Amino acid sequence: MRRLVVVSLCLALGCSDGVEPSAQAPAPRDPAELGPYGIGVTSLEVESSGRTLPIEVWYPAAQGGAPEQYVVKIGVLELARFDSPHAARRDAPLDRRGAPFPVVVFSHGNGGIRIQSVYLTEWLASHGFVVAAPDHVGNTLAEQVNQANAIPAAEAAVLRPGDVSRTLDAVLAAADTPGARLRRAVDPERVGVAGHSFGGFTALRVAGASVDAQAMLAECNASGGLVCDGWQDVSMPASALDTRFRAALAHAPGGAQAMYAGNRNGFADVSMPVMIQGGESDQLTPFAKEQKAPYGSLPSPAALVEIARAGHFTFSDMCLLVEKLGLTLDAFDDGCGPDNVPWADAHALIDAYSTAFFQHTLLGADPSDRLDPAAAPPAGVLGFDSK
Repeated sequence: MRRLVVVSLCLALGCSDGVEPSAQAPAPRDPAELGPYGIGVTSLEVESSGRTLPIEVWYPAAQGGAPEQYVVKIGVLELARFDSPHAARRDAPLDRRGAPFPVVVFSHGNGGIRIQSVYLTEWLASHGFVVAAPDHVGNTLAEQVNQANAIPAAEAAVLRPGDVSRTLDAVLAAADTPGARLRRAVDPERVGVAGHSFGGFTALRVAGASVDAQAMLAECNASGGLVCDGWQDVSMPASALDTRFRAALAHAPGGAQAMYAGNRNGFADVSMPVMIQGGESDQLTPFAKEQKAPYGSLPSPAALVEIARAGHFTFSDMCLLVEKLGLTLDAFDDGCGPDNVPWADAHALIDAYSTAFFQHTLLGADPSDRLDPAAAPPAGVLGFDSK
């Protein structure tokens, strides 16, 4: 009987590819709790600036089944495995309640990988988001190991926003392909971007922040840094705005100096709501310079979160990967050291604020108490501000 009803509806509505109409979405859940959906994960790829980018995609799925084991590889060489933190399942059936879903594209950090922040990407999927993360080929862990294949940081800064845009293209194409797992799963009018570190810089670029390459070169000449190679040679477009995106989330972003030159404010043309999150103890991208200062220059609406005792790598799964990969802690003690907040405690706060932000900006939910600057922030959060 149910099948007859579905067929009748599809005949009336033109559902020629057999995709059933979506049931009503479950009510939004507290962003501090795991969402009402199970989590699926699948893989895509896309061409971007002559490179093939692997993409991992998380999406709302049916509950149950064996959880995914993520594999960290360089080429065919397997370096480590780690379990899905929230029981995501590889290629699980899509849960269509509430589809089409908003989509968030996540950009990893300098020398990172697309599965460097699954604590966040899975969490968002459980709350009804499709989340896609590309490898920024030429600026990943693989090139950290084999520097011969690395591209200069300035070139990566040019290419990364395009990678984000091409990733969105790939997800939208999958949602428009008959028989595809993500068929009709994505709402192209509700799209956000997120990123960590260099990925936070990338998210702000996609949101409309403009760059002065000469200002970045001057900063690099004065103080050095991890992403200082190649700025003297780069042809940097002032803007990398992609108007399809409607909200931007930046975790521990860097590169603020590149967006300032004299009295110029490169954040003035940002065209969407932005949330910046940073750590009190971040040494690579210090909070006052790289997060608070950009927040002060952003147009409204914008929000700023400061996590107590969080370091740079707290905003990723690198503390877990350090253990799995057998790396020395010294290279990652900015976030993974004994003086930092335990990463699991920080991730709970980061997830809650990130989810609340996207629930409000992309799902249209009423602002949660997390987004009320008059409310006392929870333990572990030094401050929250919004405008």
